Amino acid sequence: MTGNDNRLGEKIRQLRTQLGITQKDLAGDKITRNMLSLIESGTASPSVSTLVYIAERLGTPAGYFFASTEEEEGRFLKLNILSQLKDCFRQKKFRECEEICASLPHYAFDDELSYMLAASFLGTACESAASLNLRAAMTDLDRAQHYGDLSLYTGEHFRRAVQFHRELFRSVCTDQIPDILCDQEVCGPYVPSSLVLYFRCLKQLSAGEETAQEFPRGSYHDKHVAALLMMREDRLPEAQKRLRELSLDSSLPYYMQYRVLSDLEDIANTAGDFRTAYSSARRKLEFIDRFKI
Repeated sequence: MTGNDNRLGEKIRQLRTQLGITQKDLAGDKITRNMLSLIESGTASPSVSTLVYIAERLGTPAGYFFASTEEEEGRFLKLNILSQLKDCFRQKKFRECEEICASLPHYAFDDELSYMLAASFLGTACESAASLNLRAAMTDLDRAQHYGDLSLYTGEHFRRAVQFHRELFRSVCTDQIPDILCDQEVCGPYVPSSLVLYFRCLKQLSAGEETAQEFPRGSYHDKHVAALLMMREDRLPEAQKRLRELSLDSSLPYYMQYRVLSDLEDIANTAGDFRTAYSSARRKLEFIDRFKI
């Protein structure tokens, strides 16, 4: 038994454990489970053909077991998961991307993996916000920023996108519209232009300005803006009906719920419909309670 045998056996055992493979499954029909146990403990040395067999069943190049530095090991570990990771990333299965990367040591991360993990955490942050879990959303944003800072592929545009979503989450239960939510330069793969245009329109209308923003007919943004324009034109019954319908729609985006309820409360008070005003105020408080950290 040598130190190299110990290290080789330990690498086999660690990779097998990470992949959730039992000794029996890894041994298959080529070697015995007892022999595999001896190899993993460093008591026995595998032949070249046995080592190649083990590597194939673990889905990794045999060279991984002979890597002498962490950098070399990291490259092999990355190759071991890269195909699966890229498939999940293309399909926007961001939680699965995070799970795939969770077992990797820090030295396996390079610019490419750090970028994919940063973008994945930004994606899961948005998913958590949509399910009204602000604590998880903010935690994932912090992770997105961390891995984004480690990669040369993200750059300033990605950092601005993280800042955009941080301000979006913070302002969901307020009437505030931070400037970055209206900044068209932040639009791109991480921030849809329709979202920025929506907040630009809200800000213009709240300031009493005209707005030239148009949205797909029948979209949530279109319906909300149309209701606000009805209010400006004193078409209060129509506006209240439109806002009420929006507020009762269970698929209304999370970042619109508080704002729609606020507008409904205001118009109901103006119209003397105090029951609707009270109901809207109560639902706002319930929403705040669910979305708070």
